[in-house]
Amino acid sequence: MKRIVTALTTISLTLSPCAAHEGHDHAPGEEAAPISIGPITISQQAKDNLQITTHRAQVVTIQETLTALGQIEPIPSKVSAVTSRIAGRVSALHVNDGEMVVKDQALVEVESRQLGDPPPRVTYKAPFSGVIVDQHAALGETVDPQRHLMEIVDLTQVYAQGQIYEGQIARLKHHQAARVIVEAFPNEVFEGKVDLISGALDPRTRTLQVWIRLKNPGLTLRPNMRATLHIVVKEAVSAVAVPHQAVLGDLGSRFVFVESEQDALTYERREVVTGMRDDRFIEIIQGVFPEDKVVLQGAYQLQYVVPKKDKEN
Repeated sequence: MKRIVTALTTISLTLSPCAAHEGHDHAPGEEAAPISIGPITISQQAKDNLQITTHRAQVVTIQETLTALGQIEPIPSKVSAVTSRIAGRVSALHVNDGEMVVKDQALVEVESRQLGDPPPRVTYKAPFSGVIVDQHAALGETVDPQRHLMEIVDLTQVYAQGQIYEGQIARLKHHQAARVIVEAFPNEVFEGKVDLISGALDPRTRTLQVWIRLKNPGLTLRPNMRATLHIVVKEAVSAVAVPHQAVLGDLGSRFVFVESEQDALTYERREVVTGMRDDRFIEIIQGVFPEDKVVLQGAYQLQYVVPKKDKEN
């Protein structure tokens, strides 16, 4: 914050003493600071320090969604346990936990307890390409046919599993489109469809499990990652909309900052009337036109910048 204040001071702009942290309209326990209604012009240095980003308002289809919390899971049909048919010991180990393998690649060799010179040995290979997980085999370790040596998981497709509350179940259907965001990659959206719906509610939480099938070609998604699921249940008419992050203020007094087309360092505060919303966009009924460049990151700080002429008055 010190770096931002310094930059703004050099361009004869001031920050209100009540500047607060992002996500609130004013600091806890304080009244909101006076907010400028005139155009604001800042320096390039201030813009860089505030890390201002913009997004052009566009006509989009607002989608009504159900939101569920959950996690990434492997698809059961794409998980294989590697076990030995014979008792013995691990005589050779060719892979490690987390290693990528291809179909028919040698994984582990087991020497039988049966007598022989040498004793019989069996090599176990990968049934399909995937990632080695949950490995228990160690060189020289005793092998029991009832215990698995390791697992292979094909992560090119995964499930995002979530819980839907009982009152929302009537709106849930197979093959509905869905968007998934994981905590590890908050700026990336993974798109998929409802693949499975549980046959019974959890008696304790009164929720129904749902699984979204996602493509995962880069293996970005890994089992047990926390995920937020947005399942599309209804599409509304097309409307001018902006991302949630662009809209500031309270109910009845919402506004955005629009970057000037003539000067990329000048921003205008505009009152807006909002309508429908989904997990991505808010409909703008009045105050913004298609192709207007609304401020996303840095919008919160801009509301406390006072134009030089206001400061001098």
